[in-house]
Amino acid sequence: MNVNSIQFSTLYNSLIFQSLPKIPILDHVKGLIEAYKTKFVTEENIIISAKWLIEKISQLEDFSIQRECFCRLLKLEVEEIQNLIVRDATSFLNFTTIFYDIQHEQAQELIDLERIVSEIMEAKLTSGQFNFLVPICIIYQRILEHLWLLPYLEFGNHCSNLLAQNKDSILNNMKGWIESLYQLANEKKIEFFIPKNVENSVLRLFEPLSETVAKEIEEQKSAIHKNRKLPLEFLTTMADFYEKQGDFPCAISYAKALLGILTKEFPEMSQNKGLFNKVRMIHENLATWNKSLKQYQIATYHSKEALKITEALNELHEVFIYLKNIGSFYAMQGQGDCALFFYSEAQTIAQNLTDPKIKSRTLVDLAEVYLSLDKNEEAVQCYQDALSLTIERIEQAHIYTRIGHAQANAQRYQTAEEAYHDALNILPPDNFLEAIKIHENLATLFNHLDKYETAIFHAEKILELTQHPSVQIDESQVLNSKFGALTTLGKIYTTIEDRRKGLDYHTQALSVAEKLKTFSEYLGPVYTNLGATSYYLKSDSESINYYIKALEITEDRLKRAKLLINLGHAFYRCGKFSEAVKHYKEAVEISDKTEIKSSSFNGLGLCYINLGNEKKAIQSFENFVCLSQELRNRRKKAIGYHNLGVLYSKTDASLAKKHYQKSIDVYATLHQELKSHHHWQIIFFEEQVKPLLCLEFLFLQQAKNEKALQITDFRRSRALVSAPTEKFQFQKNNSFFSSGLTSQNMQALAHKMSTCLIVYSFASENMDSITIWVIPPEGKITCQQLPLGILKEEFEEATYVFQTFPFIIEPTVAKRRLFLRPKKTRGSTTHAFLDELTRGDPDESTDSAVLKSFKNRLSLWYEALIAPIESYLPKDPQQVVTIVPDGFLSQIPFAAFLDKEGKYFIEKHPISIAPSIEILKLLDEIPKKFSIHSLVIGNPTTLYSKDSLPFAEKEAQKLVSPLLKTAPERILLQNNATVQHVVEGMRNARWIHFACHGLTEAKPEEKLDSHSVFEGLFKLAPDESHPQGYLHAQEIAALTLHSELVFMSTCFSGRGKLHGEGSVGPVWSFLAAGALSTVATYWRLPDSDLILQMVDTFYRHFLGIEVKKLNKAQALQKAMLMAIAQKREKPHLWGAFFLSGLSE
Repeated sequence: MNVNSIQFSTLYNSLIFQSLPKIPILDHVKGLIEAYKTKFVTEENIIISAKWLIEKISQLEDFSIQRECFCRLLKLEVEEIQNLIVRDATSFLNFTTIFYDIQHEQAQELIDLERIVSEIMEAKLTSGQFNFLVPICIIYQRILEHLWLLPYLEFGNHCSNLLAQNKDSILNNMKGWIESLYQLANEKKIEFFIPKNVENSVLRLFEPLSETVAKEIEEQKSAIHKNRKLPLEFLTTMADFYEKQGDFPCAISYAKALLGILTKEFPEMSQNKGLFNKVRMIHENLATWNKSLKQYQIATYHSKEALKITEALNELHEVFIYLKNIGSFYAMQGQGDCALFFYSEAQTIAQNLTDPKIKSRTLVDLAEVYLSLDKNEEAVQCYQDALSLTIERIEQAHIYTRIGHAQANAQRYQTAEEAYHDALNILPPDNFLEAIKIHENLATLFNHLDKYETAIFHAEKILELTQHPSVQIDESQVLNSKFGALTTLGKIYTTIEDRRKGLDYHTQALSVAEKLKTFSEYLGPVYTNLGATSYYLKSDSESINYYIKALEITEDRLKRAKLLINLGHAFYRCGKFSEAVKHYKEAVEISDKTEIKSSSFNGLGLCYINLGNEKKAIQSFENFVCLSQELRNRRKKAIGYHNLGVLYSKTDASLAKKHYQKSIDVYATLHQELKSHHHWQIIFFEEQVKPLLCLEFLFLQQAKNEKALQITDFRRSRALVSAPTEKFQFQKNNSFFSSGLTSQNMQALAHKMSTCLIVYSFASENMDSITIWVIPPEGKITCQQLPLGILKEEFEEATYVFQTFPFIIEPTVAKRRLFLRPKKTRGSTTHAFLDELTRGDPDESTDSAVLKSFKNRLSLWYEALIAPIESYLPKDPQQVVTIVPDGFLSQIPFAAFLDKEGKYFIEKHPISIAPSIEILKLLDEIPKKFSIHSLVIGNPTTLYSKDSLPFAEKEAQKLVSPLLKTAPERILLQNNATVQHVVEGMRNARWIHFACHGLTEAKPEEKLDSHSVFEGLFKLAPDESHPQGYLHAQEIAALTLHSELVFMSTCFSGRGKLHGEGSVGPVWSFLAAGALSTVATYWRLPDSDLILQMVDTFYRHFLGIEVKKLNKAQALQKAMLMAIAQKREKPHLWGAFFLSGLSE
């Protein structure tokens, strides 16, 4: 390239031009770039110099020098200058300059430009400076386009030979930056078509054209050389070629040029129908291509232009199509009202068309627009009208699915579910892709309704269907569906507090997203979900990192606001209150949505409390309550009232009480609405119990002990009270169930039952004390607040302490389970105690030191829980003491508590355990209409031969059955003791006796439902509906029984999962089913003769066979006293049994 011939006078001094000898302009460009790189001068001087140079370059006559100068100047990373350069450089490389390159044999110059721009792109991508990268890619692509066309338009092989010589160099240049360009597309920083089109432009240089296109260009080559311009046919050929290549930007540039020439040269097109149609087709293509590039506004313009021509030609069917297209473009822009206008116009025309398919599709399109505008009634009507015109089953299924979506949108959830099932029923069985979509809708619906088990079923069904070979063809759809299903499962398991499983599903979702071409679109949601799950797992730093990652790539303002709220929550829990405040405020700044403001105010209130700004905290919580009311979100409203109560509790007790009560009332309404769902009542109560505990503590601080007593009983067993209330309708309108028992009601019940009630409560804010009420049948109710002492640590670690309580294994026992030690934490004495009691081989004789340690613990419990109130207990040793425990106290053996004289508590009084006083009153009011039948289950044949229990079979067959006079067909032994037989037999049994294995569902495979609130099962003989032979506590709770007593002579039958509701296991389930009393066990039972003697003693005294008839508590006391006489020093062998429910 000869640059020396181009000289002119220039002003140059430190790039501020002065009078200097004439030098080539290209050298000025290189000097300016060098000065920019070395930062030799200020940016202001660079801009002045660059503008001067651009003006001078534009005055040059040598076209190739102009192009090179502009391309080199792209190295200047100054926005003001790059705008000018891109504008001018692009004009020197459009299709009109191709003939110049042919005429002046510019192949080598274009190869040089390719290298220059390629180096600029690599430098930008390496340094992470992505501004103006897209325009530079376009310039690079234009250079390559010229290089590609020259061999086909030249006469000779000069250009072809040059390209062949430089092939390796050009391909190597691309290798330096193409992966980085694709990475940017994956990160959603540029559109995916940009790297794809650039790469194709490079590869196209070295690939032969199709025979058809090559022939068309060859035919036009002579005309191009002769007329020195590109003919219309060539522009048409190139536009069609780029369309087929998927390079819509290039196709658009040729089509626009073609359109410009046609409309300029033939203004009177209306007189030429063929030309008219050609212009319409170009507009149609431009609309389609711009739509593909998501340039909907431009697409709308071209469709409208095509519509004008079509209306002029009076082609009704084509008018109909363009109206629909314009409607769809407006819908894509979120302009629903405009979309509705054009779709309605199309629908008017469709009514006059004869094809029912066209009418149906138009109605579906119109329905979609109504749906986007939340006009659900209109949408449903359009769908139903479309359905009446549709014959194909696949289309019918699709329309039913959309009806379901519209009904769900209108909150008519039952109707939505029916529509989705109609879709499934009508769908051909081999259409797995459409089935996946329907299951996706059902999973979303049930997840929204908090019906998690059903939602999980549909999500897992999606994963199953995606494995079918016929579905694998559409990899993108399969991956999308997998991602959605895994995300749904992750959210559900996170919600139901199986956080680890939730994290696992979200991690799997991330792996699937990485395989998608549009990976970047999924990153935001994935990081958000991982952040939420990590937050629930209390991995705060991980949660914050995920939320920040999501924030960096999320553009939607509402989603960003939600992320900022979540970040605020995470920083709050880390104790970084000022940082949390900043994020809560920023969320409100970018979104005025009420839900965002609501969450922000609640978070701000909590932060201001910790920052000592009470005034701002009150204001924030009051705003939170108001906005929650506006949102009609009663749960948030209840939370707001509770937070205000906590705040006022430090300064104004009356206002604290007022707000606690408001919170309780709102929660009570919500709880009542869940009355048919024990699972959700129990989960929900974990939150609902908070204002109740606070109000109880407030009353205790004010010495209003009887009011506190009413609250403490009311906050227990709410779901348990609800269960028999629903099953025995006579109770439904009794106002007692909504307000709880007063202290007078409690004492009246104690008098009626001839029992002394002892109520324990952990209501202290710091959990450092326990409150005990003693309610005698007559006389004064006593209340004492006592320090927890040794119990404090056990309260904090109750979840671990009672996993395998009481930690004793008797060497002579025939059947037992191996014990797995829980991990020690913090070197606590509790875990040291656990380890002490479980050390050594289980076949060794029990160490006397272990027994001594266990008995010491029983003594400490007596001192902490019984000794302080001993003087208030009944003087009559036959009067029953009914204990109402709180929290983990429901899992410890009160009967085996040991006083200083070595006397067990059961030796002083008969003992009964009750979940609450309210449930006792309810059970007492259930009609005592019993059948004459009993049911006895003994030694079921389980799946494992080692489970055989010979003593248990003897207990059932030889001992209990004769005492209860059980009919032979109702004695279920071995193979006959199936789950189905047992359940059927229990429905009309007065007395039910289990002598079999019991488990706590410690292993995943033992669980009926991994997220169940229940714990505990019986191992029975398997049947068709229960292949493992497990009868779970969860299944028992759903039954309706009329039983006076259920005796569970099984391991762990008295255990349960601890909740605010209480201990939820087999005892809870049988009481919920309608049984009046249960005898159960805290720990494993030996399959021994001692147990047989205890069971025999109990039944003989309870039934009055050969001895005086006693109530159930007294009968159980007699059984224990008999065992104590034989094994006084081994309380673990007899102390497991306890009575719950009614004593009489």
